[in-house]
Amino acid sequence: MVWVEGRDVPAPRYRGVPDKIAADGAEVLPRLPGWAIAEALRHLPEDVLEQALRSRILPTANLPGLRLHACFSRAAHALARRRGLNLVAQGRPADFLAAARLALGPRLLHEATFGLTRRYEHFSARRRLTLPQIVCALCGLAALVLAAVVLPADFLWIAASLLSGLFFLAVIALRLLCLFPPLPLPRVAAPDLADVELPVYSVLVPLFRETAVLGQLLGALGRLSYPRNRLDIKLILEESDIAMQRAVAQLRLPEHIEVVVVPCGSPQTKPRALNYALQFARGELLTIFDADDVAEPLQLRLAAETFALLSPDVACLQAELAFYNPNENWFARQFTVEYATLFGLLLPALASYRLPLPLGGTSNHFRTHLLRRAGAWDAFNVTEDADLGLRLARLGFAAATLDAVTYEEASIGLGNWLRQRSRWLKGFLQTWLVHMRQPARLLEEVGVAGFWACQAYTVGLVASALFHPFCLGLTIWLIASGRAFSADAGPVATIVAGLNIAVLISGYAVAMLAGHRAIRRKGIKGWYFTLATMPIYWLLISLAAWAALWQFIVAPFHWNKTEHGLSSFQK
Repeated sequence: MVWVEGRDVPAPRYRGVPDKIAADGAEVLPRLPGWAIAEALRHLPEDVLEQALRSRILPTANLPGLRLHACFSRAAHALARRRGLNLVAQGRPADFLAAARLALGPRLLHEATFGLTRRYEHFSARRRLTLPQIVCALCGLAALVLAAVVLPADFLWIAASLLSGLFFLAVIALRLLCLFPPLPLPRVAAPDLADVELPVYSVLVPLFRETAVLGQLLGALGRLSYPRNRLDIKLILEESDIAMQRAVAQLRLPEHIEVVVVPCGSPQTKPRALNYALQFARGELLTIFDADDVAEPLQLRLAAETFALLSPDVACLQAELAFYNPNENWFARQFTVEYATLFGLLLPALASYRLPLPLGGTSNHFRTHLLRRAGAWDAFNVTEDADLGLRLARLGFAAATLDAVTYEEASIGLGNWLRQRSRWLKGFLQTWLVHMRQPARLLEEVGVAGFWACQAYTVGLVASALFHPFCLGLTIWLIASGRAFSADAGPVATIVAGLNIAVLISGYAVAMLAGHRAIRRKGIKGWYFTLATMPIYWLLISLAAWAALWQFIVAPFHWNKTEHGLSSFQK
């Protein structure tokens, strides 16, 4: 049993980990007790501690001309022997994690929560608005109220139409990019790396109330075609999720899969959990899989070989996300069209133009040292993936797409979909506010095209979703009443109404064309009803946008949980 904040939870069982590890052919190392591990960790300098947490090799004593070590996994034992270290003790990975939590729990949790704020305070969403942003918002609100009182109604709707049209045009331009082929890049065959040449790969899997898909997840992880002695898989559980801990504890896990329990704290978000586990990750490369993810078995190997080919400034490769239940119902089909457009068309186009990528929340593969240098994930941003993609670009790192697919479960119910979509839109708003604290600096760091792309896929998406039903309703009213085209309307009103109609029609047409091309690329034919009813889907996105705006005001860091295991399909 493992004692967790007053509760006994069964400890996970590891297959193939003996109570004793042979240091050589004859000698057997004694097992180091937990209190001794904790005491040794407490007294390590910062840089040595970081290496010890990742490698599982712990300096235990310094004697004149001699340093003694303990190891806490087979991989750590092999590494210590290769380095010629003096091993005097050993222990299990679970012993080491428990001791680290006992000795360093508050310190590790603080780093997971505030590490980005400490390194790059201006990139953290912990503070919703800066003082200049508050002043601008208040001035804008005062100007809006004054205009509503002083200016005639016709002028107001014309001005509102023109202003909202800018957001719609930005999103339309972003979708237009999908209809053009990406810039041709030089094709060089990635090297076929032998198993001994492959780097150690860390796989972080955050889990919260995911017992329904645990079996599917472990099956997918077991099918990864990568040497087991170079895999470092972390199942990341929340301390408050006792049901998940008990479910995992009943499993016999291979040694390359270990359980990391994140202590309770606020905000309880996926990025905070990832940051906590990152401190224990030993891989040169690192990726994230969600609970419902089923990655193609060769994905890690392909990513490692691709990184070996690319320049050192490429920090991230984003694999394509798709669904294993694409045709389950109307929601799943709409979601499939959306993902196929984003991951199959838009991201490759943005990558080819070297523009910032709004990363997906899973199957993004990192060079671990560059991820750490960038501050990892923002624990206070609920769309931590898009934020990290933009931050990488601002820090001078590149991102590209990976020709590999990870399958997920598409939301099939309105409530589940609405919670997920409102979290995303709230995160886009957070991301925009963070990176627009210094607009001139953002422009300088990512260039004019990058600046436009950032506006389009953050505030452009949020604002267009918020305004869409009102602009649609206003346009329908102007046409139905004949007010816009009457003799008394005046040329300006007629032009604006015409522009409204053109923007709406072009927006629908471009989105449907891009969606059609995206699903055809995936071998899906037909789906004409799905494409024709996309405007209804957008009205639902508008509902999610207003929910996101309300949550941003009252609960900015609340993480809307997406339930998995609801589909009748299994991959």
